[in-house]
Amino acid sequence: MDVYKLRVDHVGGKPIDKDRFESETKCGYPWYRPSTHNRKSQFAVCPACDNPIQLIGLYTLPPNVKHPFGKHHGRSMEDLAPLDAEGRDNCPYFKPRQHHKSERKSRFEGTPRKILELLISQFDRVVYLIEKETNLRFSHKTLRRMLQEYRRERGFMYAGASLRNVPWCFAYMSDATNLYGQSIGNKAMAQAVIAQVPDARIDETTHRLTARKSSEDSKPRFFELSLCFLQHRFHKQEDGHLLESMKLNISVRWEHQVEFQDVYEETIEFNHDFFERLINTPPQRAQRNQRLLDIAQEELGGLLT
Repeated sequence: MDVYKLRVDHVGGKPIDKDRFESETKCGYPWYRPSTHNRKSQFAVCPACDNPIQLIGLYTLPPNVKHPFGKHHGRSMEDLAPLDAEGRDNCPYFKPRQHHKSERKSRFEGTPRKILELLISQFDRVVYLIEKETNLRFSHKTLRRMLQEYRRERGFMYAGASLRNVPWCFAYMSDATNLYGQSIGNKAMAQAVIAQVPDARIDETTHRLTARKSSEDSKPRFFELSLCFLQHRFHKQEDGHLLESMKLNISVRWEHQVEFQDVYEETIEFNHDFFERLINTPPQRAQRNQRLLDIAQEELGGLLT
């Protein structure tokens, strides 16, 4: 991995850099510890799973390695981080792989609890990020339904969920969302909807999706326009940088039909750093939406008691 954090209770990752690490740790315990041959090794915490990691090549690079990197450590580190074997085994930095959407972790304590706490305490920022990346706007009623579906699916227990992908896994685990009445500001998406769903209408000012009447006296033909997120994927590059993505899919189902037909699809690449900058915005500069925080607390807060 190419990122680290200093403490379990910190949120977000920083690029591994010798000067930064020395400045933050002052080259002291618990990050610098004796190892074999009277040398010191450097340790930190994985930003995705809260397990201890060892920084390799911070001072001397191994052969054929161009950049220092972090490697999961095999045991607990006193005063730094305990070993959570299940969390480590599911960490994308430890073993990047495709997770089945139905795959769940066995223990709530640890990373799943922290994911849930983060989603509740940062829900307004989660919504801001998802809406910014998709150019969709969701009503409070729709967001509440998405939270309810996330709870039913136990999305915080999803094996592919980490502390760095909370917003996207919330969307991924909320399953199908009806877009009727929602705002579609994504031009390419709106054009695809209008072209393939002639009974749909998107207001030019509000971008709100409604049904178009074919005449003054007739009712529009019933359709259901559905949003879902598919194919959550990880890919770790040679330098340890993690790429993570999923597909946004829009489909339509007409009255008396069972199956949905694809209307629009695009790939969403996760911007972990952007979410972490939002979380770490200084309080004096932060703009919070208390109503969204209240909704998240109402729907998910009971799971923490």
